[in-house]
Amino acid sequence: MRMRRTVTGVLVAMLVLALPALAGAAIKKRLVGNFDAPIQVFAPAGVPGSTLYVVEKGGKVIRREKGGHRTVVLDIHGHVSGGNEQGLLSGVIAGRSLFVYFTNRHGDSRVVRYRLNRGLGHVVTGSQKTVLRQSQPADNHNGGTLQFHQRHLYLSLGDGGGGCNDAAPGSAQDLGSKLGKLLRRDSDGWKIVGYGLRNPWRWSFDRTTGDLYIGDVGQDTREEVDFLPAAKVGLPAENYGWNVHEGTVSHTCVDEYGGIKGSGELIAPAWDYGRSVGSTVIGGYVYRGSAMPGQRGRYFFGDIGAGWIRTADARTLKNRKTLGISVGSLYSFGENSRGELYAVSGDGPVYRLITN
Repeated sequence: MRMRRTVTGVLVAMLVLALPALAGAAIKKRLVGNFDAPIQVFAPAGVPGSTLYVVEKGGKVIRREKGGHRTVVLDIHGHVSGGNEQGLLSGVIAGRSLFVYFTNRHGDSRVVRYRLNRGLGHVVTGSQKTVLRQSQPADNHNGGTLQFHQRHLYLSLGDGGGGCNDAAPGSAQDLGSKLGKLLRRDSDGWKIVGYGLRNPWRWSFDRTTGDLYIGDVGQDTREEVDFLPAAKVGLPAENYGWNVHEGTVSHTCVDEYGGIKGSGELIAPAWDYGRSVGSTVIGGYVYRGSAMPGQRGRYFFGDIGAGWIRTADARTLKNRKTLGISVGSLYSFGENSRGELYAVSGDGPVYRLITN
């Protein structure tokens, strides 16, 4: 009995000592491969952890498998525009459907669905169907992210561009416009489930809790990360405040086009920061994988202007820590099928984040 207690005590002491080491383990980046202007990575449930789908801004979706083998799943390079905030910008797979979001040759936004073969390795010829058409008045704030969550397709759209929402005046607060919104596709069409957004370039759901995180790029004053608990995601739509509020600062624009509209609950940022910290927030993911046990439950995000990557406690975004790595031209983060995290550089490299 005494020996059992002694062994148990030693094991407990070892675990207590190991936990801080795990939490403090240095995060590194490991090169997965180089691509042509990659802008996003994703993976559907059910594929091996080594399989990634890489979205290239110029119009291709590449499937990268174990050993580095690559397959072109989709190539629409002749149908996309090439502006700085334009191109093929996002993709997601649900079942055997591939949805892609892009700006067409006229600079307008499209979401198109393609059917995939059984192996999810290429689209079926002639299977495309356009499921969203949205005109764009300017060539900025065209970005957005597709996500598939609880049998629904979601898309974020910017406010139409220009400065202070002037290219599509007041669109972010206009419930008759899809611009400046978080949209959900239901059986009877697209519904607004969030509004008052400026440039929600990258956002995500926590794969474990269903909580929502939005990185909304600011005008000239503040960058913000918004949080919404899973129970509030959906209807009625929440209001994130633009262009009356920019982060926690109000009235940064001369013309507010009638101010706050609708009855949506006003959502304040979970965290926002000024230009001394960064200039373009890149929303990320709550880590739920197994390769970095000390980081489980931490939210990863970055700033393309300042070049940093940080982690924070999920939900509150407190206890923020800057990692000792950077990724130039950080366009987005992504997850594989097992919840492991990746960072995407628009310069070409895609990295996996690891601790060993």
